[in-house]
Amino acid sequence: MRPTVISGTPRVIGRYLLCDAIASGGMATVHLSRLMGPEGFSRTVAIKQLHPQFARDPEFVAMFLDEARLASRVRHPNVVSPLDVISMPPELFIVMDYVHGEPLSRLLKRGAREPVPPRIASAIVSQVLLGLHAAHEATGEDGEPLMLVHRDVSPHNVLVSEDGVARVVDFGIAKATTRAQQTERGKLKGKLGYMAPEQVNLEAVDRRADVFAVGVVLWELLTGKRLFCADNPAAVVQQLLHAEIEAPSQVVSGLSADIDEVVLHALSRDVSERFVTARAMAQALDSAVPPSSMLEVARWVEARASAELAARAKLLSEVESLRFDDFTLAMPQPFGAAQAPVFTPIDADVSKDSVGPAELSIAPAHRRASWRKGWFVPVAALLAVAILFVWVRAQPHTLAPVAAAPPVNAAAAAPARVVQAESAQHSPLAAGDATLQGLDAEERPATERTASEHAPPASVRAASSTSTRSRAPAFCDVPYVIDKSGVKRFKEACF
Repeated sequence: MRPTVISGTPRVIGRYLLCDAIASGGMATVHLSRLMGPEGFSRTVAIKQLHPQFARDPEFVAMFLDEARLASRVRHPNVVSPLDVISMPPELFIVMDYVHGEPLSRLLKRGAREPVPPRIASAIVSQVLLGLHAAHEATGEDGEPLMLVHRDVSPHNVLVSEDGVARVVDFGIAKATTRAQQTERGKLKGKLGYMAPEQVNLEAVDRRADVFAVGVVLWELLTGKRLFCADNPAAVVQQLLHAEIEAPSQVVSGLSADIDEVVLHALSRDVSERFVTARAMAQALDSAVPPSSMLEVARWVEARASAELAARAKLLSEVESLRFDDFTLAMPQPFGAAQAPVFTPIDADVSKDSVGPAELSIAPAHRRASWRKGWFVPVAALLAVAILFVWVRAQPHTLAPVAAAPPVNAAAAAPARVVQAESAQHSPLAAGDATLQGLDAEERPATERTASEHAPPASVRAASSTSTRSRAPAFCDVPYVIDKSGVKRFKEACF
């Protein structure tokens, strides 16, 4: 088993696997990471993490988010743009493209501060200028110019890849009209040795401040020395504001007067005498010293940082071989398909011969589900019948309810029954007097209303229907009733 070069345990952050730190600055640390997507998709990225001591400071958080928002508006191959922002309070991360290369500051140190060949320096600085020009010309989503100024151009923020491409990084303190976090008065931001005089004097700055900073970088590449360097910041400020700036050819022999003119023009302390734009300086530099090809720059990078790039390549290989599932399965997560037991369909055979151990463990639950499905239908039917019965009982009856007949004297009732038995048709009520049929209940004689109110219910009539043909019962004294609509209903049992 080959030895690992990954230090620590990778950490899962959303869709990303955060691995080893590959760079660190004053505000953040950059980690080598992997973006994991569906169907085996993956991509190596760099994730910039805000230092924990700054993550709870609103000012630093605003600066960090401003960097992502502003840099995302710059679209150029010579600028490293952010891809995503991750907020996991109190932590903040910016996801960026991973560039397999080294900062220009490290490349200069690897060469023991030896001068960089003019054509290599021209190629690197020209690419930086083109990237900065794209940033200066960036617009917001509304199409309005952002008036973006990097304000921190230095060899530390220029990344040169192994394929010979230079890219500008770190817009953390960039100035823009739409920036949420503005620099407080009396506070300097940036690296003192690369600031423009107007920036040191706390005056208004524009894109020409970045041109001055690039002029400092170009001077140092050509000479292999620091331009403004002293033991304390105050001395650096004095040099920057008042010290005479030598032409590169006075420090290193063999440089042309044309390159001197470009450098001194960019380093003018008078803002109006500098190049108006970064692109204008790039054009002048190309004319003074034709830049080398990217292939030549790549060979120069390899010569100065071959060991570091080889170690990074080994780390990259190990990071890319990591499986995302090895880290996510150990994390607490919602019940998902990967952890779910195997469920047997309800209508499947759940005998021991047809299911495995995982299925047998839940087979009783399926039987219970099937049993519930069996008793649901009859219970629902009974419930429907009960509801229908209650509804029918609540509806008004067709026949008006009547009270039980009051007790009568037996001796007086007997003659009435005899007379009725002899000839029912002689009774005007039994014959159904037509005069009374059209009267309402209030207009009928009291004797008739009393008789109708004392009529027995339909169940009594049905019980005695077989005997009424030969003997009319007592409630047939009035052989009809008047319903609520005023319609006369004859009693079937009385005929």
